[in-house]
Amino acid sequence: MKKFFIFLCLIVFVTGCATSKQNTPKTSTLTDQSSPGVDDSGPEMTAQLKTVSTEENPSEESEPKPSAKGIVFAKTEFHGVVQTAYVKLVLEHLEDETKKFQLNIGEKGGGSPFTWDVKNVEPGYFYIELPEGKYKISSISIPVGSSTATENVDLRFNVIAGEIQYIGTLKVVGTKEKIKLGGVPVIKPGFEYIIEILNEKEEALTTFQQRYPHVEGKVNVDLMILNKKTNAESNPAKDQNQ
Repeated sequence: MKKFFIFLCLIVFVTGCATSKQNTPKTSTLTDQSSPGVDDSGPEMTAQLKTVSTEENPSEESEPKPSAKGIVFAKTEFHGVVQTAYVKLVLEHLEDETKKFQLNIGEKGGGSPFTWDVKNVEPGYFYIELPEGKYKISSISIPVGSSTATENVDLRFNVIAGEIQYIGTLKVVGTKEKIKLGGVPVIKPGFEYIIEILNEKEEALTTFQQRYPHVEGKVNVDLMILNKKTNAESNPAKDQNQ
């Protein structure tokens, strides 16, 4: 009887210990899972909102703005072998290579093979509107039979936003035709020339007022400049700048 009583006490003791060990881990596990869930949710949402606002601001600031424009007023004279049905000048923006313009002086059928903005004007006085900046006339082209003869030049002028600039009279005298070797095609036509930049401001101002009375604003005189060093390398003829 005594042994049976001791055995019964041992069973009750062992059963109580087992029950205590099962309850304790469950309480600890619930506490560990709930705590990280509360701590991490707030910071993640805040970081995400900051990222969205940071990405939106640059896109608003990077929107392109339209370029301000100015007016260039000038006169052209072509003599000798360059006195043809048309003369083509290429104008390049010195600070933005994407801005190129083709100026057709006289009659020329068809458009430009390039994606340049083409402007057609009559010989003599003309005015064109261009985005502001520093420019150069980089080439002169004339028709020769079914082909085109092109020579490089370097004439600099400025365009100021909201202003009218008289840049002078561009006088080009073609002294003789020539054949150039090399490049594509291997044989191509060319010409030698003499350039003069004349200041005929009195005549120019009178002509501007008569032809363009609807255009308001003062006409400023800022003559184009011939880069003699660059021009001498491509043209052996004499250049003049008055």
